[in-house]
Amino acid sequence: MIKKIINDSRYEVAMIVMAVLYVLLIVSEMLALVSAQSLFYHIFDTMLWAIFVFDYSSNLYYADNKGRYIRNNLLDLIAILPFVQLAAFFRIGRIARFAKLFGLLKFTRLVAVSSKLWDILRKLMNTSGLYKILVLNFVAVMIASGVLSVVEKQSLLNSLWWSIVTMTTVGYGDIVPQTAIAKAIAIVLMLIGILTFGMVTAIITRFFVDSERDAKIDELTLKIEAQNLLLERLEAKIDDLSRQ
Repeated sequence: MIKKIINDSRYEVAMIVMAVLYVLLIVSEMLALVSAQSLFYHIFDTMLWAIFVFDYSSNLYYADNKGRYIRNNLLDLIAILPFVQLAAFFRIGRIARFAKLFGLLKFTRLVAVSSKLWDILRKLMNTSGLYKILVLNFVAVMIASGVLSVVEKQSLLNSLWWSIVTMTTVGYGDIVPQTAIAKAIAIVLMLIGILTFGMVTAIITRFFVDSERDAKIDELTLKIEAQNLLLERLEAKIDDLSRQ
């Protein structure tokens, strides 16, 4: 039952959401937006921590090579370490300034939890060359901003704002190009935006569709393996009966 749950494509999406919430919680506490002593923080932190403990333990239990799984998922292991309890047990607070050390531990956990998001982002960027499209957009925006800043005497910040608004075809109209060069750049930016943003949407859709397809393939593979084991047992029983 648990193996079926963790192999479901919806489970991976849920874990991504949990990772995002955990990162937001840690960042909010580090920026003093939420008190680490509040009941809300303790409940939310404990709940998310328990979810990640379940995720790590379940995947470790069902891993074919547990040693390799541990080596490949060291950051996930760090993310579920009970830093507060360990610090109290070893009396770390008496050896060093506890506040600074605990801040470092929180930052370590933040990096560890963020690794889940980076893994997903890396896979997404490699889907159909999405990173190439984003690099093209970035380069086009930066070049257009620089040219507009020089040609029309705009500040770099205003030029950057205009380039992004133009490429996304939002067109607020707060900054309007006056020269022929700036208008030509605007046309190029709009064409790039129209062409590439449609591609980005299609690639992201394909990423989630492929993820769900892979999850279904894995589920079918597991069912086939189970059926093969059952057939082997039946064949063994038939052989035993034929010998008798």
